[in-house]
Amino acid sequence: MMPLFESPGKNLEELITQSSASDGQKLDCLKLLKVVIKNLADPVKSKDAKYRQLKVENEKVRAKIVPFPSALAYLKAIGFAEAEDESSAKVFRIEEVNHTLMTASLQEVTNAIEMLTPQSDAPKPKANVSSSVLRTAPPAKLSEKQKARILLEEKAKREKEENRRQRAKNVALLKQDKHVRKHDENWKSGVSAAMAKTGNS
Repeated sequence: MMPLFESPGKNLEELITQSSASDGQKLDCLKLLKVVIKNLADPVKSKDAKYRQLKVENEKVRAKIVPFPSALAYLKAIGFAEAEDESSAKVFRIEEVNHTLMTASLQEVTNAIEMLTPQSDAPKPKANVSSSVLRTAPPAKLSEKQKARILLEEKAKREKEENRRQRAKNVALLKQDKHVRKHDENWKSGVSAAMAKTGNS
């Protein structure tokens, strides 16, 4: 699995399992994070400086994100850094936006929102929708441990998929190597250095 995505996911997991906050507070935080990330995932909006910074003194940011250290850590993990604006006010700013990371982060935050949303409040899925969010949305009233376990299962699933892709890549390289040995007239077999050393062939 790509290390780039591990740290943000861990911060989200900590946010979801934080026992000192209600599910409602966590949802408010996640929904605001989703708005921020959705703007950054947009190739047009992400070029505008106003979408690339959050003022810590902003009422919504102060009320919904600042109380969660894991949410601030999540912002840093996806590229935000603490800075000051022209009026010396504290802000979180991202200079360069990685759209691939933002799209993946948007999916992570959406999954987290689904986990915390009671089933009665969640929109009913259409019959033909097969997104992972809907497939993995857990039932309401899950314990913090169950929520954390679901996150870990999703992480393991992503790692398994990455391993599968790596194996496919290795198989392709082996096939290419076999083809070269078969068709390249300049290729010839020889005694390996290890074999030459032992005298066996």
